[in-house]
Amino acid sequence: MKKGDITFSVIGMGLSLWLILESQKFAYASKFGIGPGFFPFWLGIILAAFSLFKFILSLREKYDEDDRKPRLPGWGSLGRLGLIMLIMAGFALVMSSLGFILTVFFFVSIILFVLEGDSFLKSIFYGVMFSATVFLIFRYWLEVDLPSGLLGI
Repeated sequence: MKKGDITFSVIGMGLSLWLILESQKFAYASKFGIGPGFFPFWLGIILAAFSLFKFILSLREKYDEDDRKPRLPGWGSLGRLGLIMLIMAGFALVMSSLGFILTVFFFVSIILFVLEGDSFLKSIFYGVMFSATVFLIFRYWLEVDLPSGLLGI
């Protein structure tokens, strides 16, 4: 895990430097108290301290057997990831024509049937239940209208 920890700590230090530099664009304090630059600045300082601490600890530890094993997934996993990305792109493309509810129904049903290998009826059932739940939450609890499609759903 040494390589991953070193990489993560270097990314954390870079992010903390970016936070500190960006916080300088805002006032650190105002006449009423702390300004908008206060929290990003101190968040960057704290993140830099934790990242530096992790970096030093990672340099002190020895390599183990897990560091020598490949970390990337196999081609099957990458193919599934690509298929999910294609289905999500299709989700975004048909959203305006089918509407949110039908698009979510098809998205959940296709993911469960094609990628998870669930039965057709089970996939349809979960697609209906999930899209109905999302509809009820957004319409009645959050009181937000979802995009409707050609069918008005």
